Formats: sequence, C-alpha cells, structure tokens
Amino acid sequence: MVDSEYSQDKKVQKIESDIRSFETELQKVEMELDGLDSRLNAELQSYKSAVDTKREAYESLRSRLRSAEEDWKVADRKYRGQVKKKDKTLSSKKKTAQVLKKRIKDAEKTRDKRFQELDKAKEKIVDKAKREKAKEMEQHKTREVDRVEEEKRRELGLS
Repeated sequence: MVDSEYSQDKKVQKIESDIRSFETELQKVEMELDGLDSRLNAELQSYKSAVDTKREAYESLRSRLRSAEEDWKVADRKYRGQVKKKDKTLSSKKKTAQVLKKRIKDAEKTRDKRFQELDKAKEKIVDKAKREKAKEMEQHKTREVDRVEEEKRRELGLS
C-alpha cells in the first residue's frame, strides 16, 4: 500500500479507492471472461460441427454429381453409338431394298422379253402350221383337181 503519510491525502484516498474498485471490477471481468470463453468455445464448437457436417454433405453431393455426370456421359455415348448403328442398319437395308427393287424390275423385263420370244416362237409355229396346212391343202386340192380332171377325161374319153 501507500505510506501512511500519503494515506491521509484525500486525492490519494480517492485514487486508492478507485484502484480497489478497478481491482474488484477486474476480478469480476476476469471471471466473466473465463465463463464467456468457455461459453463461446461451446457455441463455436456447434458452429464448427455444422460447418463440418455441411462440408461432408457438400463433398458427398459433389461426389454423387461427378458420378452422375460420368454415368450420363457413358449413357450418352451408348445412345449416340446406337443412333449411328440404327442409321447404318437402316441405310444398309435401304440399299438392299433398292438393289432388290432393281433386280425385280430387271427380272420382270427379262420375263416380259421371254414372253415375247415365246409368243414369237408360237407365232412361228402357227405360221409354219398354216403354211404346211396350206401346202397340204394345196397338194390335196391339186390331187383333187387332178383326180376330177382325170375323171372328166375318162368320162369324156380323152385319156
């Protein structure tokens, strides 16, 4: 403390009183500070737990998103491959159909040409049969005429 000679001074007493008051207030603040520190640490811990939980949830979602994106890319590649395969198959079948249509058209032309050839051959046979029949009839007619002529000559006594 202060020497006794100064302790009687009003100003020194006032200062001493202020110091005691400050020391009391300091003890009170230090006690509050200890309690406050632990209360704020507990509160901070709940915020830290929330941050950690949210970060884990975010990382989990981010991982799922990457996985979903990769699945989507794989599915898209498969889809595009199937589209190309479908287009190629359709194109191939269309070409085959065009080739078959051309073959059918050519075969029909060949068939019609053959029908014409057969009809011509039949006409030739008919014409030949007509000529032969006409020749036969001409021969028959000539024989008949010759016979009638011969008969008339005999009748008339010319032979």
